[in-house]
Amino acid sequence: MIRIFLAATAVVTVAAMAGCGAREITPDEQLPNQFAGAPEWVLQGCSAYWGDDGGARVCGVGDAKIGPSMSIARTKATSRARTEISRTLETKVKNMVRDFQEQVADGEPGMTAEQFSSTTVSLSKATLNGTSVQQTWVSPASQLYILVALDVEAFENSVREMDEMSQKLRTFIESRAKKSFAELDEEMEEY
Repeated sequence: MIRIFLAATAVVTVAAMAGCGAREITPDEQLPNQFAGAPEWVLQGCSAYWGDDGGARVCGVGDAKIGPSMSIARTKATSRARTEISRTLETKVKNMVRDFQEQVADGEPGMTAEQFSSTTVSLSKATLNGTSVQQTWVSPASQLYILVALDVEAFENSVREMDEMSQKLRTFIESRAKKSFAELDEEMEEY
């Protein structure tokens, strides 16, 4: 009876030791597997997808874990990509409005800070209307990646359609839009 007990204990001990001996995979080792076969835009952004397009578009990459509903993951990833575009453009729009403020400070005393604030909000709303999903990719780890782009021409058309914006401000923003987006692309490539 003692022999059976010792034999059973030996088997359990060997099994436990074998289970503990398995090497755990580190996060650094998992990362390459997660991005195996990933398109360049997943890791490098917009310029990897279109190359140098002269600032014709601004884009964002969003991701979401795929759960029971692919639709929810797609909506979440698209929203995150649009948020990235919005953050990028918010900075550019503020800079454009600030430049315009400096330019018209001498000539138009009727242009107030409140009007500039309203214009910035309107531009942000117009921006999201000009975005579209360009490409999607699902990682081996079931993470959905979506590339969303804003076409600069569509952005300029949205600016033209804004009623509450003065003609002078509208013309200024349209003239600066392409230049600003080209500068943004250059900054993103350096990043």
